[in-house]
Order: sequence, then C-alpha cells, then structure tokens
Amino acid sequence: MRYVHKVLNKLSTLRLQNKIFFTYSLVFLLMFAVIFGIASFLIDRTFNAQLDEDVDELKTKISILYTQFVDTIRHEVEAKGEERDVRSAVRTAESGGSRVFPAANFDVFECGNTEGILVLSKRTDEPRIGSKDTDIANAKEDAAFREGKGTIRERIIKTDEEPQLVVEVTQWLDWGFVTGGKSLEKWLVGAMLSQPEEHPIFLVKRMDKQEEWIPLNNIAYRTPTLKAEWEQQMQTNEAEGKPIEDLVVTLKGFQQSDATEASDEVLRTPTFTVVRADILSTPFSDTHQSTFVELIIAYSHQYRIQWQNQMRVILLWSIGGGAALVYCSSYLVSRRITRPIAQLQQGVNEIGAGNLTYQIAVQSKGEVGALADGFNQMALELKRSLEEHRAAERIAVWRDVARQLAHEVKNPLFPIRLSVENLQAAKDQPEVFEKIFGECTETIIEEVDRIRGLIDEFHQYARLPVPDRHPVNLNDIVNAVLKLYMELSQAQSIKIKKQLSPLPPLSLDQEQMERAVGNLVKNAIEAMPDGGTLSLRTSSAPFEKSRNISLEVQDTGHGMSEETQQNLFAADYTTKSYGTGLGMAIVRRIVTVHGGEIAVESEENAGTTIRITFNESSYLTESAPAIMPHETEPTSDMQEG
Repeated sequence: MRYVHKVLNKLSTLRLQNKIFFTYSLVFLLMFAVIFGIASFLIDRTFNAQLDEDVDELKTKISILYTQFVDTIRHEVEAKGEERDVRSAVRTAESGGSRVFPAANFDVFECGNTEGILVLSKRTDEPRIGSKDTDIANAKEDAAFREGKGTIRERIIKTDEEPQLVVEVTQWLDWGFVTGGKSLEKWLVGAMLSQPEEHPIFLVKRMDKQEEWIPLNNIAYRTPTLKAEWEQQMQTNEAEGKPIEDLVVTLKGFQQSDATEASDEVLRTPTFTVVRADILSTPFSDTHQSTFVELIIAYSHQYRIQWQNQMRVILLWSIGGGAALVYCSSYLVSRRITRPIAQLQQGVNEIGAGNLTYQIAVQSKGEVGALADGFNQMALELKRSLEEHRAAERIAVWRDVARQLAHEVKNPLFPIRLSVENLQAAKDQPEVFEKIFGECTETIIEEVDRIRGLIDEFHQYARLPVPDRHPVNLNDIVNAVLKLYMELSQAQSIKIKKQLSPLPPLSLDQEQMERAVGNLVKNAIEAMPDGGTLSLRTSSAPFEKSRNISLEVQDTGHGMSEETQQNLFAADYTTKSYGTGLGMAIVRRIVTVHGGEIAVESEENAGTTIRITFNESSYLTESAPAIMPHETEPTSDMQEG
C-alpha cells in the first residue's frame, strides 16, 4: 500500500502534459489488454467448439466406413455361401472328407449345417469342428443370423500367432450357415490412411481391465508415450476430483519425422485431447468375459496453437503499431492542450513577478481562448487598479508623513518662539538681555538641530538609495555596529553576547545594512534602561537545495505588546515620547530591497528577538565559494561591556 501511495504521489508531481500522455498510454494499454484477453478467450472457445465438431465428424466417418466394411463382408459371405463349391465342400466334410476349405478373400471362413454344428473351417487345426456354434445354436429363433449378423471376435488366424480382432459376418442359408471374417486391425490401418494424419488413432483391446493401444497411423507410432501420459493425467484428475473424459495430454520431448520438419514446423511439445470412440460393434459374445473394442482418437492442438501464436503475433504487432500511433498522437494532443496552459502559467509567473504589462498570446479558441483573453484583461485591470492603489497609498502615506512631520516640527517651534519673544522683551533691558541671551540662543540652536534631524530622517525614509552591492560578510557588519554602541551599552550596564558562525559572503550594501543593524541594536539598548543582555547570533542552515543565512538580535528588555508587534513597521507608529517612528520602517525597507525577510518574536517583560534571513542561492557571489554545513561550527560565546 505504501508503494502505491508513493507511486500516486510521484504521479501527482508530473506536469500536466506528462499526465495527459500517461493517461492516454494507460488507457491504450488497458484497451489492448482487454482486446488481447477477449481474442484469446474467443480463440479458445472457437477451438473447443471446433474440436467437438471435428471429433464427432471423425467418429462419424469411421463409423460409416465400418458399416460399409461390414456390409461388404456380408455381401461377400452371402455370395460365397451360394457358390456350388462351398456346398460340395460342406457335404464332403459331413461325409468324413476334408474339413479344410481355403478362402482367399477371408481371414476366417467357416461353414456349418442346419443343426448349427461346425463342419468346415479355413484352419486345419480348428478344435471346434464337429461341435455346435453357441452363437447360432438357436439360429431358427434368431432372425438376425438369417439377415447376416456382424460382430468382432478375438480369433487366431494363423498357427502360433497372437489372437487378433476379426470382424465376422454369419449368414444363414437353407443348407446351413456360412461365417466369413476379416482382420479389424488391417482394415483400420488401411481406413485410417484417408483420415487427417496429425491426429493419432489407436485401436483398443481391453480384457479383464487390461487394455492395449494398437497404433493405426504414422503419428500414432511416433507417440508411444501417449498412453502413459494419459494414464498419469487421469490419475491426477481423479485425485483432484476433475473430469476424466476427454483429457488434455501434453507430450514432452516429441520427435518429428524428417518429412514433418521439412513440411511445417511441428511443436516439440504437442498437445492432444484424448477421446474414446465406441463406434464399432460389441465384441464377441461366445464368452462371458467383459471385453470391449474401442478407438482412441487423440485430437491434435497443433493448428490451434499455431493459430493462437499467429493471432498473438498479429495482436502484438497491432499493439506495437497502435502504441507508436497513440504515443505520437497523445504527445501532440497533450502538447496542444497544455501549451495554452503553459502560457497561462508563464503569465501568472510574470504577473507574480510584478510585470503587469505582460500579455498572453494564445491563439486557441473556446474556453482556453476565453480564459486567456480574460487573463489579459485581468492583468490590465490589475495594473490600473494597482497604479490607482499605489497613488492613493502614496497620498495617504505622505499625508500621514506630513502630519507626523508637522507634529514633530511643531513641538520645537514653541521653545524657539518663546526664546525669541523673551529676547525681544529684554532688548530694552541690557542687564536682563545679557542674562537670558545665552540660554535663549542655546535653546534655539538645540531645537533647530532637532528639526534638522527630523528632516534628515524623513529624507532617508523617502529617498532610500539603490543598494550598492558588494561581497560582504554579515559577521563584519555585526562587529562594526557593536563598536559604535559599545560605550552606550557599557554606560547602561548591558552585557553583549556574540555567537557568530562562519558564513559565506553575501552581495549587500554594507552602509545600508550597518544602518539597519544599528537601528536594531539601538532599539534593543533603549529597551533595557536598567541593564540586561544583548545577544547577536549568526547562523547558516540548510534550506531545500541551498542554505539560509540568518542574523538574530535579542534583548532582555520590557518586550512588546501584540498591538506594538502588529504596527512595528508602520511609518507613523511609535511608543516613545520622542522620535518619528520611522526607524523600524527603514529597517524593513532595507532588508526588503536586499531580498531578505525580517521576523519579530516578543513577549512583554521577557524580551524581543528580531531575525533577518537571506537565502544563499540568491546572494552568493561567484568569487565567494559556499561553505558546506559541516564546516560552519559556531564560535564560542563572547562577552563585552
């Protein structure tokens, strides 16, 4: 599950074009997987249906041929029994003459009298001569013999030979009966030559639950292990509770003939569906043994497998060609879809960067084109609104600045006016004039200097120059500022703690940064009139693929309320009885124009911490190599004052 979530998270980070491309590809692969599965299923289903039809057709052909074979024997036997030579031979045998009658057209030939007693045979050593034939002992009651009865017997055709299955036909005549028979195996071998060669066909003899498979065609001779594999598969199916009819058997290590290898490529591991075909007459009935004669038809899957392989090759080639087509089309479609979106994204980035004059050149129609037109109109309206807002904001700011300046200038004007009025009143009184002249002029000079300082401070806020950047180490700025305020901190019993880490040079305006850090240090000292600790720390911390360079100024003074923290950087806000409130506004402006960030943490009666942060990737100069994090170990604490 975690791996799935990981993959999904990875996919969610892809570009829209890649997502569309991936979706098209996935849908295509799923579609062809379904098509491939359905095609394979239909091929198997079609083959199974065709297998049943082919097996039934093959069984029907063999059954028809067998019926024709029996009919042929019946006609030959009937014709033979009508011959004069046969009747003469029977009379001769009954009168004690020769009991042997050679009949070239039959493997087995026998004749008997009307009592059903065998009197004549093709074999010279037939032990049944003179005895009744049990099958025709009651011939007068069995009309089947008068029509010609066909059965399969196990008979010895020649001396010292194994018993063979013989198809016999018995024909009852007026003078007795005639039986003629031919070898079933010989006929089947000849008959199977006209059947498909790829299907092994066997003749089965089974007696006392023992059966023998006799090959009838060439492919049957080349598959001698089929019976053993079939028996093993049948045992496996019986153990697993599966059907044992029409078993599918696969042969391993099958050897083809040279002709087969030259004609077409037969599989090395052929597969057959083994079917039993009980399509012949029941075996002989002169014994009480349970003996059956069947055919084994092993239907070959060769053409089905070749057909499946060809279909798979065609499908795979189709998938390959379709994949190339879909990938190309999906790439073009996804690119066409995402190009306007990319342009919109570029426009958003430009607007976010402050370029409000940027316009998107989208030629698309419909929703995307309307969106692009709306975006361009929005950018123009935003520019106009921002300009109006900036103008209103400048007016408001300068109105506040003018009010603040007027307020701050008004305070020193009163002592100046009072001093001048005192001098005017005492001009006719030399003694008094001489006495207050020095005091009044000193007051006037102090207040004029105060006004000039206010004007200079407002001037600095209003006309902060563009930073003159040079490679500067932030630690050097801290040390320079501390030298300026060392005496003031000692006078107020303030202990200074320095913790400076090795830092890379940053591209900064040293004068402006010293002014910003100086304002922070001055405010921290003024927040501790009864003494305390002033801590300055620099650090370097990893951030994404670069590092953040930070400076912290911390005091243990009276802290700030939430209201003061919210309005700390406002141009007209101050909690002091003196000053303009522009100090922290100037600090923030200096940090901002240098691309840095400033943050404040404060708690009443506990102290304040102000943190300035610069990102190394934006301010690292080419001449100043970066110091890796493992090289930046903090220096030991230093105390001064």
